[in-house]
Amino acid sequence: MNQTAKNLIRVVGVVAGLAAAAWALRDQLLPTPEIHHEEPPPFRQSGDSDGVAGPDDLTAIKGIGPVTAEKLHEAGITSFDELASADAEELGGAIGSSEATVARWITAAAKLG
Repeated sequence: MNQTAKNLIRVVGVVAGLAAAAWALRDQLLPTPEIHHEEPPPFRQSGDSDGVAGPDDLTAIKGIGPVTAEKLHEAGITSFDELASADAEELGGAIGSSEATVARWITAAAKLG
């Protein structure tokens, strides 16, 4: 092995040693992060200032995205309670989704409503 290769191996070893030392001391070198406990955001929108509740955020239900939420709004479903009381077969046909998928949304809406 030539001298250049030996020097390269020594340099790599020193760098690796420094990295290992820095990793071992990281908890002492870095400040402890502050953990803030905040209230989770509500699933429902708070409504307008006149006291009338606004529509629920249907996208809070797994499987309902913005496009599906818009289809539900067009079908007259704007709240968790309305979705929870809907007929899965009828609503599925109205928005182009399967009855099984709508049934899962209805179950989730019942828990949120």
